[in-house]
Order: sequence, then C-alpha cells, then structure tokens
Amino acid sequence: MTLPIGPPRVRTPRASSEPILELRNIDFCYPAARRSAAEVLGGSRLNKINMSIRRGKAHGLIGESGSGKSTIAKLLLGLTAPQAGQIFFDGELLTRARLAAFRLRVQPVFQNPIDALNPATPIGKQIIAPLLVNFKMKSSGCQARLAAAISAVGLSGEILGKLPHQISGGQAQRVNIARALILDPEVLICDEPVSALDMTVQAQILNLLSDLRESRGLSLLFISHDIRSVAYLCSEIAVLKRGTIVESGSRDQVLLDPKTDYMKSLLRAVPNSELGVEMALPSKPCSQPIGRRHLPAER
Repeated sequence: MTLPIGPPRVRTPRASSEPILELRNIDFCYPAARRSAAEVLGGSRLNKINMSIRRGKAHGLIGESGSGKSTIAKLLLGLTAPQAGQIFFDGELLTRARLAAFRLRVQPVFQNPIDALNPATPIGKQIIAPLLVNFKMKSSGCQARLAAAISAVGLSGEILGKLPHQISGGQAQRVNIARALILDPEVLICDEPVSALDMTVQAQILNLLSDLRESRGLSLLFISHDIRSVAYLCSEIAVLKRGTIVESGSRDQVLLDPKTDYMKSLLRAVPNSELGVEMALPSKPCSQPIGRRHLPAER
C-alpha cells in the first residue's frame, strides 16, 4: 500500500444520490456491565438502523444523550462490529479483510480536542503519526503532506513544536482535523466536534469543515446536540431516539416540517430566532453560520 506524497486529491463527487457509506439493518447492544447511566435510562441498543452518507455531502445526526449517536460513529469507523446487519463502503460490503484499508479512508474528529491529543508529544509529531504508523514512513518524508495539512486548517508552522497545553481549544481541534486529513480520507466522522468550544470558535470550526467538504469533495457525518450547527452545515439530517431513527430527510424537511413529536420537542428547545425555523432556511449551507457574522481565524 502506497500513499501519494504531495497535495491531496480533489475529488469530483459522483452522482449525489450515490452513497459512499451505508448502514443496513444494523442491530447493536452493549453488554449490561458497559452501559452508561445515560444508556440505561435512554436506551442502550441500536435497532434496525438504516442510514447512508452521500458522496460529497454533509449528513447530520441528532438526538438526546444515550440515544446511540456515538455508537453509530464507532460502527462507521470500524471500531466495533454490529451484531446484525451490514456496513457498505464505496458500494462493497465491509469485511474484516477490508477493514485496514477502510480505516485509512474514513477518519474521526473527536469531541474534546485537548483530550484527543497526547499531552507529552509535540503537535507536529502527532499530526504525522498516522503516516508513521500506517506506512512506516520516516518523519523527514512526511513534511510535504504535513505542510499541506496544517495549511488546510489555517495553522502556521510555529505550532508544530508546541505541546497541547500550549495551544487553545480551537487550535487543538484544527490539529485534530489536520491529523485526520493527513491520510487524505474520503469521509470524516465528526462526533460533537464543536461542543467543547466557545461560540466564536464553534463558528470558525463549522466554517472550516464546510470549506474542506467543498474544496476536497469530502463526505461528512456531523453528530451534534446543537440543531443550529446541524442546520448550517448539513444538507440531510437523521434523528435518533433510543437507538432508533425516528425521522430522516433533507434539512428543510426535518427542520421546517417535522413529522414526529420527538423532533418537534427538540425544535421547541431552540429559539426560533436563532435557528431560523420560522424563516426560510438557505437552500444550501451558507458561507457562515445562520445569524453570525463571518469571524476571523483564531490566533
């Protein structure tokens, strides 16, 4: 297996209706001893999950704590296996034999950016770690791709020698995104990637993810409690309740014409003036989050 060293590929997405990643009739249940309090109260299993992420699109997944959102993320990253059902990637069934190659093409962005980094390792070494581990490359051979990755997320080279405690939360999340991009993946699984950040930095990271999706042809799964962020970034939304998808469709269908009482209750918790539910939502994600001015990159 080889990795081209140089600028990342810019993919031209195939037909927008074609999924790149699918869950078909997935069932999953944690052993009782591993269930968190939220899972015990809210449901600790996935039931007949059918969901697809289309090429070059951002798909949102929302639901209350313990509903199974992070479990779906683990399944889509190949970190755990379903007890029933199938996962398809690029039109082919994901098998154990395909798992190693699959993990290079689907990368995570985690919730807490500081905790996702090794506190004792300089930032530069952490960003190139996937190249060192997967391709046995030397650090000197990673510099072109390292430079491309940090440039793509708006960081300068001076950050590479710092330790995680020396940078801000927003910078740390940019580092995590750069580390995901270093392998030139096709899909990013973003599990609550802005919830640990303040409002100003949230807007910057949302703008960054939107720009990366458009410029690189990336496909995104964006998991969040924040319906407003999902409304900005995602063209399609699925709603998860106690391990079951109770509603799914385009952003406008789910947010402007919800079919279930559960989704209606989630929307009632968000001020309409902030979400834009009572006014026309843009037909596609705009260049900045709804109701926010474009914000400069964090220093």
